[in-house]
Amino acid sequence: MFQRRLGVALLALTLLTLIQGGVAVWAIDGARQKVELGRLSSDLHAGFLALSDSKHRLQTWLSRAPYEANLDLDQHDALLEEMRLHLERLQQISETLAGRTLAEMEQPASLTEERQIALNVFSQFLDTLEGQAALVPVDVEPSDLNQFEGRDLRLMMADTLSRERTLLAKQRSEADHSLQQLMRMVILTTLTLSAIILLVFWHFARALRRPIGELMIGAQALQRGELNHRIDDSLQDEFGRIAAHMNHMASELDRHRRTERDRQQRLEDLVEMRTRELAQALERLRQLSQQRQQLLEDISHELRTPATSIRGEAEITLRGQPRSEAEYRQALQRIADDAAHLSGVISDLLTMARSDIAEWQIQRKPLDPLVPLRDAIGQASTLGRLRGIGVSTGQLETATLLGDVQRLQQVFGILLDNAIQYSHHGGQVWIGTQVVQHQATWVWELQVRDHGIGLVPHEASRIFERGYRSAEARRHRPDGQGVGLTIAMLLIRLHGGELMLENREGGGCQALLRLPVHMPEADGPPTDADSPDALPS
Repeated sequence: MFQRRLGVALLALTLLTLIQGGVAVWAIDGARQKVELGRLSSDLHAGFLALSDSKHRLQTWLSRAPYEANLDLDQHDALLEEMRLHLERLQQISETLAGRTLAEMEQPASLTEERQIALNVFSQFLDTLEGQAALVPVDVEPSDLNQFEGRDLRLMMADTLSRERTLLAKQRSEADHSLQQLMRMVILTTLTLSAIILLVFWHFARALRRPIGELMIGAQALQRGELNHRIDDSLQDEFGRIAAHMNHMASELDRHRRTERDRQQRLEDLVEMRTRELAQALERLRQLSQQRQQLLEDISHELRTPATSIRGEAEITLRGQPRSEAEYRQALQRIADDAAHLSGVISDLLTMARSDIAEWQIQRKPLDPLVPLRDAIGQASTLGRLRGIGVSTGQLETATLLGDVQRLQQVFGILLDNAIQYSHHGGQVWIGTQVVQHQATWVWELQVRDHGIGLVPHEASRIFERGYRSAEARRHRPDGQGVGLTIAMLLIRLHGGELMLENREGGGCQALLRLPVHMPEADGPPTDADSPDALPS
C-alpha cells in the first residue's frame, strides 16, 4: 500500500517537475526572443549611427579636399568602403528581421518597409558616390552628400535613427518585462512545487510515524532480549508484513533461546554435580591429609610427656647414690605407672588413627579429680627436675566429678607440661584447687601458675588454635607442635567444663580450669577431709 502511494506521489512530483520545466523553458524562450529582438534593434540603431558617422566624415574630407595640397585619396576610398560595410551589415540585420513574422516582431509592417526604403536609398546613394569617385572624387561637393534624387538624406537619416531608437527602447522594455515575468513565474512555480513537496512529506511522515515507531520499539525490545514482545501486525500494508515477520522471528528466537537455556541448564547441572563430587573428593583427601598431619602431631605430643617422665625417673634413679631396695621398688613403680599411662596414650593414638579426635568418647564416672592430678604432678615433677624447675602445690580441695580419669590426667599433664616447658630455668610451677560457685553452679577449679614467658596480648585469643604458636613461644621452645592446648580444650569441653589462660602480674601465665561438681543428693559441694597435700619439689 505504501509502495503504491509512494509511487503515485513520486509520479505526481515528477509530472509537476516536468510541467515546471516546460513552463520555464517556454518562458525562457519568450524572454530569449525578446532579448534577441532587442539585440537586433540595438544592432540596427548602432549600424545606422555608424553609417551616419562615416557619411559625416566623408563630407568633412570632401570639404577639406580643395584646400589640401597632398590629398589622401585612400582615405576617401576607405570611407566609401566603410559605408559599404555598414550598409551590408544593416541589410543583413534587416533581412533577419524581415524573416520573422509580424507576431514575433510585435511591430507594424510599415516600419520594416520604411527601413528597407531607407536602406535602398542609401545603397543607391553610395553606388552613385562610388561611381563619381572612380572619375574625379574631388569634384563632388560636400553639399551633394545631403541630397539625393530630391530626398534630404540628413532628414531621412534622422527619421530612421528616431524610428530605430524608439523601436530599441520598446524592445528593451519588453525584454525587461519578459525577464521580470520569467522571474515571477519561476518563483511562483518553485514555491508551489515546494509547498506540494512539503505537503507530501507531511502526509507520509504522519502516515509513517506510527508504524515506524512500533517497529523501533519492537527492535529495541528485541535488542534488550525481550523476545516475548510483539508488534501490532494488524496493518494491511508493508509495515504490517514486516511486523508479522519480526514477530515470527521473535517467536523463533524465543523458542531457540529456551532450548539453549534448557541445554545450558542441563550442562550447568551436570558440571555442578561433577564439581560437587570433585569438591567432596578433594575435601575428603584434604581431611585425610589433615588427619594424618594431626595424628603425627598428636603422636609426637602425647608420647613426649610420658616418655620423658620414664626416662627422667630412670636417669634420676641411676644418677644418684645407691639406694635401698624399697627406694628402687618405688622408682620402678613410678616407671611402671608412667609406662601404663604411655600404653593408654598409645591406645588413644590408635583410636585417633581410626577416627577423628572430635569423635572421641569419654566414659563419665564419678571420680576424685585429685587422683589423676597427683599422677600428672608426679610426671611433671620428674620433668621439672630435669629442667631445673620446681613444682609445688598449694591447697588441694577435692570434689566428686563426672568424667574420664585417663582423659583428665591427659588434660592435667598437658597444662603442667606447658607450664614447665615455657618456664625459665630456676622458676616455679604452682598448683592449687578449690571448690567455688561460678554462675550459680558449683565447680571444681584448678589453677596452674608459672613464671615463664607469659602470653602476647594480641595473640592470646589464638593459643587454642591447632598448630598455632606465638613468635616468643617458638623462640623459647623450637620443637613444639602447638596441639596440646587444642586437645586439652576439646577434652574439657567434652567434660562440660571451661579452660582459660591469662597473664599474671609480675610475669608468667596462669591456667584456670573449671569442671562442674557432681551433686546427686546434696545441694552443697561435697568435699573430702583431705588436708592440703604438698609434693616435694
